[in-house]
Amino acid sequence: MARGKPADRRHLRLRGNVWFVQKRLSPTLAQHLGKQMLQQSTQTGDLDGACRVRDRLLVELSELEASLQGRASQTQQRRLFMEARERFQEAEQSIVSTDPVAPSFLEIIDPEKLPEIEQDALRSMYSTETPEAYRLTFKGALEDWQQSPQIERKHSTRSKNSLAVQLFLDSLGREDVALVSVTRKQARDFITAQLRNGKTKQTVANYLSGLSAIWRHAEDAMEEPLPARNPFKGHSLNPKATVKSYDQFTRTDVEAIFAATDREQGIFHLLPRLGFYTGARLEELCSLKTTDIIQQQGVWCLSVREGKGKNSNATRDVPLHSAVKPLVLEQLKHAQSAGSEYLFLEAGESIRADGKKGPKFSQWFSRLTGKTIPKQGRKLGFHSFRTTAITIMLGAGFQEQLVVWVTGHERGLTTASKVYHRGPDFKTRLKAVEAIQIDALQGS
Repeated sequence: MARGKPADRRHLRLRGNVWFVQKRLSPTLAQHLGKQMLQQSTQTGDLDGACRVRDRLLVELSELEASLQGRASQTQQRRLFMEARERFQEAEQSIVSTDPVAPSFLEIIDPEKLPEIEQDALRSMYSTETPEAYRLTFKGALEDWQQSPQIERKHSTRSKNSLAVQLFLDSLGREDVALVSVTRKQARDFITAQLRNGKTKQTVANYLSGLSAIWRHAEDAMEEPLPARNPFKGHSLNPKATVKSYDQFTRTDVEAIFAATDREQGIFHLLPRLGFYTGARLEELCSLKTTDIIQQQGVWCLSVREGKGKNSNATRDVPLHSAVKPLVLEQLKHAQSAGSEYLFLEAGESIRADGKKGPKFSQWFSRLTGKTIPKQGRKLGFHSFRTTAITIMLGAGFQEQLVVWVTGHERGLTTASKVYHRGPDFKTRLKAVEAIQIDALQGS
């Protein structure tokens, strides 16, 4: 069995069958804790488990030192405050004495010698009120939501929700704000301002969805006491009523696009053809890696992996149409010889903060169709290839249950089917894909 990288044993000492954390403390921590050396049992003989305990302990020490030196962020200060209050509550409850002259909890701990945050925590324990400085803020909740290990979130989702929080704070004219102080009126004012700035109802609805997700995370995962009603839910935007679906391309449209890109190379030649012959989304195609061109049951496919598609249903393997298979395999060889991680070198070179590869090529395609296709009031875009491919396959007599396995729409399966059903075999899927032909389209 191959061995991985050896575990990092820094600050770990094995005593008998148990690992201990042993670390010399900084002067600041030594003065606060009253000792020069930290020695603490991890209560495990498993090295990996001990490493995790040590890492958590080092983070806690770092945050404590930052707090003592006045460098702690608001999020760190709040965490230290909450931990101190909980620790004090447990300590007070553990004191059981019938001696009337026994020292009280306050006399035992000597509050005047405590750091400021711990003094605040102690006062809060008796007043039952949390000072404003330690209430959870929007940025604090966002930070915890982004780092939460409970759910793996796409980079684009984290980026969108970060933008939503920043826009909301900008609308308040504040750097940050305690969640408990946010009102429904502020949310309505934010909606009005965004619509006046030209944002679509769908975009604003997406902002509200992100803000609402941060609020729910604060309430459920971080246990922050908040008003019963989420101020970002229940606003009647009804965005879908204003969204017009993409029209499909005509035969003349597709022929014009293919003719305009016939002499192009790489992504600029293949992207429109893959869009037409697979019905895949632009971002899915631009995000393809060389390892995503695979064979399933002897059929060459492009694999749309989890996290690259629009949702969980988008994860799928799409058979390659005979019209594009040789082009894709040739592109694969070219990418591999160039040492590229991505199938399209141009996409690999596109670097964005949200991790997306498609926007640059979406703009290119928009300019291309603006020069080659008369839109005449139609809503056309790269997504029109998807609409066109689906229409052709359904028109050729293939069942919707088969088409969704090719295109990645909601599959409408029962719970049992979602677990056990892996979809039609790939030769059956390939037959549906091969039905996509330019001749199947109407003219202009």
